[in-house]
Amino acid sequence: MTEIDIHTHTALSDAEAVVRHADGGLDDATKPATGFTRQLNAGVAERLGIDLDDASNSEYEVARAHLVRPADTLEILDDQGRQVWNVRKFDFLKDPQVPATVNPSLWVHAKSDRLAGLFEVVPDTIYQVRGFDISNLTLVKSKTGWIVLDVLTTTETARAALKFAEEGLNADIANNIRAILISHSHADHFGGIEGIIASERIGRTEDGLVPIYAPAGFLEEAVSEKVYAGTAMSRRSDYQFGTAAAARAHQGSLPGLSQITPKGTVNLPRPTHVIEHDQTIVLDGVEVFFQLTPGTEAPAEMNNYFPQFRALWLADNTLATLHNLYPIRGAQVRDAKAWVNYILDLVHRFGAQATVAFQAHEWPHENTAEQPNAVREYLLNTAAVYKYIHDQTLHLANQGYTADEIGRRIEVPDQLLKHWYIRPYYGSVEINAHAVYNRYLGYFNGNPINLFPLAEEQFARKFVEYGGSADQVLQRAQADFDAGDYQWAAYAANQVVFTDPDNQRARYLAADALEQLGYQSEPSIWRNAYLQGAEELRHGVDSSQQLIGNKGALLSHVSVESVLDYLAISLDGQKAASDDFELELTVEHPDTGQDAESYLLYLRGGALLYHRIEGSDGTRPHATLLRSQLGALIAGRPVPVGIERDAHDLLGRLQGYLVNLAASSRFNIIEP
Repeated sequence: MTEIDIHTHTALSDAEAVVRHADGGLDDATKPATGFTRQLNAGVAERLGIDLDDASNSEYEVARAHLVRPADTLEILDDQGRQVWNVRKFDFLKDPQVPATVNPSLWVHAKSDRLAGLFEVVPDTIYQVRGFDISNLTLVKSKTGWIVLDVLTTTETARAALKFAEEGLNADIANNIRAILISHSHADHFGGIEGIIASERIGRTEDGLVPIYAPAGFLEEAVSEKVYAGTAMSRRSDYQFGTAAAARAHQGSLPGLSQITPKGTVNLPRPTHVIEHDQTIVLDGVEVFFQLTPGTEAPAEMNNYFPQFRALWLADNTLATLHNLYPIRGAQVRDAKAWVNYILDLVHRFGAQATVAFQAHEWPHENTAEQPNAVREYLLNTAAVYKYIHDQTLHLANQGYTADEIGRRIEVPDQLLKHWYIRPYYGSVEINAHAVYNRYLGYFNGNPINLFPLAEEQFARKFVEYGGSADQVLQRAQADFDAGDYQWAAYAANQVVFTDPDNQRARYLAADALEQLGYQSEPSIWRNAYLQGAEELRHGVDSSQQLIGNKGALLSHVSVESVLDYLAISLDGQKAASDDFELELTVEHPDTGQDAESYLLYLRGGALLYHRIEGSDGTRPHATLLRSQLGALIAGRPVPVGIERDAHDLLGRLQGYLVNLAASSRFNIIEP
């Protein structure tokens, strides 16, 4: 986030500076930008050379280049007629004038992210459908058909994007797919598989089917992402992407990485080929180099180079924005050093040959007559910004600064941030510094006062008590708001909310302060989170804002061990704590012909343990289940008949301890 000290600005009159709150005057309406916010945003525009009346930048011209077919009025519906995507929601970005309620730098970036249609990446060879989803559908023409790179988030958006490309290119792509490459283990790159190809058509080339290539660890990491922590991650994604804020706020949530996450149906494909090491493979006459990049933007990820086309596919490892080393929806902290090294490896291998770099979000960058080394510079600048954040975070940490202090001190030089494509529109310098600190030193800052911090409600009660009363805290919070100190105003008012969630004055004041922070934010994630928090404080949690997932389908594709892990996660440990048993479980796979697998399950002290075994010694109860029946057990369906009585009873007891975690998918975040 671009920080400008508002306290150094010229004094403004009360009428210009604040949304003045008389006692009882707070309400649930969205508010305009205050004078402080208008002045801060005007300062950003002046510093970056953005014309507030006709906002654009050089990156916008790069983004809209090579448009084959626009999709300005795109709307995508599911089979029940429900809207899953509507590009017209972002039509307000066509306005040349920057509104006071949006950081000008983010505004000009969002204008580029709004562009939707079919684009040409390499003449007559590589095409992208952008703006149909948060990610891109990429199509590479091969000797006899097409190679698909990533398949979007949902069945509905993928199907629509493929059809749009077929119409724009006058080609039957769907029936001539020769290979599919899934770049990494995030759902917005694999979830739309059934919109691209029917599952029965997936298989090995020698069997006349379509192979799917994915990086080592893909299935395991995709499960970890969508099944193990999927409920928590999905809810937190509301804040990262501002799902409810878009409906009411001024210009709503804004894209920082293409557009918003679509609604729709998500499925998990099982790769036919797993890339275990860097290698070159010829796919239908096209030579493709595979570079594994584990621990970068995803735990399982890969880049590709197409030497015949001099085209470098970078998955999510480069974008037109700074990326996250830690996304606020939750994920494993990413390895900035490894990320840099993989990019530098590409510079060394292909930097002199590649003429275009393209990726799974946003737009390509290419060499031109004016910038003959644009691709190489793009790669080096991207590597440099992550290396700077990595090294300077540790530089400061080794001088005794904490993560919070580093987040306030670290500044990326203008020599890097002058390049629009690495400004903090999605990731932010501050949170990335926290991520680096956490990777090496963990969450604890070393001060024993913070070793075992109070829970939020406990802290809030003491905070309000020390402040004298809720009214006194809110009076001081109001004074901070009126002075333009929105961070403190939001923080203090939210402590009252955590003490008394029904205190409307506290809710509305915290919401108004968060809203101004959102208006000022350059990173879209910050804007979205602030506005989502404001929305939920004013109107509560919207239970209708939910991705139509298919956890059963995800579980059906993963290993038995992963299903047992999810079974253990779903267990109410306190409820099961006094139970203790051992059970042998054999899982059969008649649909795939895979050998049966046997496990010894232990329920002990509220924990479910398991261990792979060979055969049975006959001393314990034993149950045999089909693979499909194991998933049904988790879903709460009755324990199958035909199992020996003791084992049947134990499975029933185990099932009785399971919790439907999806039922908690709309848990509170901004309030207790």
